[in-house]
Amino acid sequence: MGHIPHLYVPGPWTASGLALESSHQHHLAKVLRMTDGDPVTYTDGAGTTGQGSLRDGGIERGDESHVARTITVGVAAAPPSSRQRCRFLVEKLAELAVERLIWVSTRHTQGRPPPEDKANTWIKGALEQSRGAWVMETSHAVIGDLDTEQLIVAQPSGEASVSVASSGTPLLLVGPEGGLDEDEIPPDVPRISLGPTVLRVETAAVVGASLLSRMQGLRGNH
Repeated sequence: MGHIPHLYVPGPWTASGLALESSHQHHLAKVLRMTDGDPVTYTDGAGTTGQGSLRDGGIERGDESHVARTITVGVAAAPPSSRQRCRFLVEKLAELAVERLIWVSTRHTQGRPPPEDKANTWIKGALEQSRGAWVMETSHAVIGDLDTEQLIVAQPSGEASVSVASSGTPLLLVGPEGGLDEDEIPPDVPRISLGPTVLRVETAAVVGASLLSRMQGLRGNH
């Protein structure tokens, strides 16, 4: 069998077998045409992954291990103006293993955060597609509630690179289409440019998260 499905099964796991949602069962049986004994991998979204097999509509657990977070990055973003663009933002950040996404309300925010259940469905799908081990968390805040010690603001006039703290989770703030007013930006917070062009919110979030992840990885090598 070429493709082995990767499934998100929230913990805690206490039995030798794991129950699957009906949507999982239907997809595995009707779409992928899998049967008992076929291999699957699975995760609890909190770092534990395993290799098991299908059994009676569930998973028979096999070898399991814990995957540590090697890069921790957060994104605080004003929601884009359409549901489709919100979905792109959520899915791509989840695929990149971003630790958390905070929807922020700003003066010029045009969109609304997606319903929690919808966002969780997108996150779950992205986690499974990317074969990840950690599920991305989401929350809501205003800029004034963000941790300024870890905050980095994406601004066209910012620096080409910034220093990433030696510990903690750097948090990239991405403003709305109309930008952030100067008085909305906390004082003395580093500002980073994401390139020579003005990016959409969802593009800036993905580019910025990738850039900070790389910078954090380089930090860990020193």
